[in-house]
Amino acid sequence: MQTLPYIYYWLSKQLAGQFDIETAFLYGLLDEELWMTIPDGYVKYLKDKHGKTIDPKTNCLKLKKAIYGLVQAARQWWKKFKEVLSTLGYYASRADPCLFIRKDNHEYSYLIVYVDDGGIFGSPKDIKMVIEALSKHFVVKDLGEMKTFIGCEIMTNKEKDTMYIHQPKLIQHLKEQFGSLIESLKSYTTPASPRSKIKRPAQGDTLISSEMQTKFRSGVGMLLFLVKHSRFDISNAVRELSKVADGATMDHWKGLLRCIKYVITTEYLALKLKPNTTESFFRMDGISDSEYGADEETRISVFGYEVYFCEALVAWKSKASRSVTLSSTEAEYVALSEVTKEIMFVKQVLETMGIMIKLPILVKVDNVGAIYLSNNFSLGQRTKHIDIRRHFVREFMEDGILKTVFVRTNDNSADIYTKNTTEDIYEHHKKKNLQDIRTIN
Repeated sequence: MQTLPYIYYWLSKQLAGQFDIETAFLYGLLDEELWMTIPDGYVKYLKDKHGKTIDPKTNCLKLKKAIYGLVQAARQWWKKFKEVLSTLGYYASRADPCLFIRKDNHEYSYLIVYVDDGGIFGSPKDIKMVIEALSKHFVVKDLGEMKTFIGCEIMTNKEKDTMYIHQPKLIQHLKEQFGSLIESLKSYTTPASPRSKIKRPAQGDTLISSEMQTKFRSGVGMLLFLVKHSRFDISNAVRELSKVADGATMDHWKGLLRCIKYVITTEYLALKLKPNTTESFFRMDGISDSEYGADEETRISVFGYEVYFCEALVAWKSKASRSVTLSSTEAEYVALSEVTKEIMFVKQVLETMGIMIKLPILVKVDNVGAIYLSNNFSLGQRTKHIDIRRHFVREFMEDGILKTVFVRTNDNSADIYTKNTTEDIYEHHKKKNLQDIRTIN
């Protein structure tokens, strides 16, 4: 699950309860016969029919349930959890198996689970019923109203239908690991120098020490988790840093410290989800962009996109294309196909929740050629080589599900996912989707 779990929270006009199931993997039932050697220290508790301690060299244990360490432990736990929920009237979403839905007359309640952490969205009666029912099968810890989830702090203002997602613990970890290294650095207004690009080490370049490399990977890993849930503004900078996670130089190390300094300088910024509730229907739209031949070494293009639901940002990505594109039109067309995949996923999740999206879904693109390709089935010398997997966009266009519209490059908010841009572009985008939590009443 990416950003979508948080859609479930502010869609619910009622309450959000949270629970934790202790030793979740120990509840799963096995589908096959498994045996294991007797663990050290456990032999003394096992006796044969004559009351003598058994010999661990000639005896084994037959597993009746899953244990931690088994490859299938996670799946068996999910199957057990799903079975229990089915008795309560919940069924798993076809789009996201970690989302469970129950419909009672015309009212819905939702339950999400991430390994052993879960959230329930519905009336107080629904939340109490689920907690009590689960407690009959598992050891459940009722955590009350949802305040945190998978490392994110969640703040809500139900009067304004607004939700904020913040990751203070992760930023605190960054401070603990890199605080002393960035104290002397000035504060930055962007996560990376405008127009800068990271190049992979060339033969003969001096790499940082193995100890620093381990710390480099740790820093990039934490930044990636930050990007995944709340800080879209550092997406491209972190993508660039991840290219050298297996071998960085001092210049790359300085780039990491700059990005971390920016994150810590802006540590109070939280993702703001404020849906537009003035319309009588649910609207979704997307926007994509691409930087043609952005990687100077491989000449691979970089694409980025955003998906909005009721004008709230719910999904974003910055990623290098899988192969070289031969024109800016092809690069933009690839970006369009990628945002289309994300849009269709979000649409399927929402529809399984009983939420129907107004069609067509508008996708903004700043390339006329890509728009033409999405609307017309034609082959030419410059387009006949494009992979067939990219042309699925046309089917959704023909069915009236999607509609591509032109947006000026200066108004394309997905630009920050394809390159390191200037301060004014970052500030414009941050004002729209991020808010300083210190100013929240």
